[in-house]
Amino acid sequence: MCLLTFLWFGLPHALRLFQVRRLRFACAARRVIVLSYDDGPGVRVTSALLDIFARHGVRASFYAIGREALARPDLVTRLLAEGHEIGSHTQDHRNAWKSLPWVTFRDIRAGQRSLDRLGVPPGSFRPPFGKTTPATLVALWRQRAPLAFWTVDSRDSWEDPRPIAEVLSALETQSGGVLLMHDCDRPLRARSGHDHRAYVLALTEAVIDLAARRGFAILRFCDLEEPLGPTRGPAETRR
Repeated sequence: MCLLTFLWFGLPHALRLFQVRRLRFACAARRVIVLSYDDGPGVRVTSALLDIFARHGVRASFYAIGREALARPDLVTRLLAEGHEIGSHTQDHRNAWKSLPWVTFRDIRAGQRSLDRLGVPPGSFRPPFGKTTPATLVALWRQRAPLAFWTVDSRDSWEDPRPIAEVLSALETQSGGVLLMHDCDRPLRARSGHDHRAYVLALTEAVIDLAARRGFAILRFCDLEEPLGPTRGPAETRR
């Protein structure tokens, strides 16, 4: 039983640690920040974020829940038209550690099919809560979808989000990184008086300002493997 438990939970967790370390190295080597958003698209948050990105010439990565994307195809169309990356975040946001293997498999497959219906090109996959099992890995192998973890968690969907100054400090200390935020209108775990929308918009603006001041490039997750041009900072993402 202990061996099965290790194989089911331990090995995927070890893979996550390896992937996060690799992300940190890749971002620090090129002084890159990736703005990434989960659980959307949301009418109020995603639309406001797109307005911010349009003003600054920045592109970001969005990991959409299939049912939310189907409910708001206009936002998906706008995301694609403005050059943002859309990856899958499953159909119904099921925690792989709390779901039966075939349920996890179906959730991943259904999420990608929903995005396919909306004309979203195949891309990376972000597991809900960062949890994976061998069932997750098999499903992603069949879809040829890379995992997309993060290196800095803003905790914006929690009751106690990290202070913006602390998030900025973490990005500077790591010399960049993949920042996790959420663009859903109703975060799953935010039950206090925390104004999630205001926090996400303020943090996004603050990170863009940090990048401009400190010479970071802001890229999409899918751009991390591509060569970086000579110009750094938000303006580069206009190309």
